[in-house]
Amino acid sequence: MARRKTRAAGPSDESLRIARTIVYYEACLDREVAHAVARELWAHDMSSPFAAGEHVSADAARLLEARARREAAKP
Repeated sequence: MARRKTRAAGPSDESLRIARTIVYYEACLDREVAHAVARELWAHDMSSPFAAGEHVSADAARLLEARARREAAKP
């Protein structure tokens, strides 16, 4: 009998990393974002959640991370 793979409680680390990269491109390259903000986001390690920094506000980081999690949760 074949076993079915079941999805863990949430998206995998790899799918979150990919989703964060997608969200970065959507947020920074498709819109007018200050160069300093885009550079700070690009320097961010996409394998960890978005975080506030010198040019990125806590609210912006929270919204970006929420978008990445929604993107990663898509089937």
